[in-house]
Amino acid sequence: MKYLQIIFILLIVSNCSTFSDLEAPVEEKGSPGLFSKDSKKGLSLGDMIFDDQNNQSSSFYVNAYLWRASLEVASIAPLISTDAFGGTIISDWYIHPKTKNKKIKLAIFIKSQELRSNGISVKVYVQELEGKDWSETTIDRNLSLKIEEIILNKARNMRLNTKK
Repeated sequence: MKYLQIIFILLIVSNCSTFSDLEAPVEEKGSPGLFSKDSKKGLSLGDMIFDDQNNQSSSFYVNAYLWRASLEVASIAPLISTDAFGGTIISDWYIHPKTKNKKIKLAIFIKSQELRSNGISVKVYVQELEGKDWSETTIDRNLSLKIEEIILNKARNMRLNTKK
């Protein structure tokens, strides 16, 4: 039994070795990126942290003011999903203490790197309590527009306060 264990360990260790003659030739070796072995193809963590101000094609694809304002507004409800690169914030269902027969769910989409009114889209899904069951989900367009307006105003104020 002891010999079988030794043979098994030797097989595992011998399989861990590399064969340099089987590797593909590499013309130029860059420092590895986050998602690729080649820094020119991958996403570098250093580029995300120490962003070059002259490089406008930065790692962030959404406006930072819109993103922060959206997170602040959406923080009334528990958040299910946030994607800073894609500009998506999705909340869980939220029941306000004053209106217990209605629950809402927010879906916020930031679509621009610029602070513009069409750079954000908000959908507010609503369900109402009918007896013991919740109704079908509908979209409240008026509340969606109000929340978009609140986010835009917060983002504008953030930008003005940082320029002072």
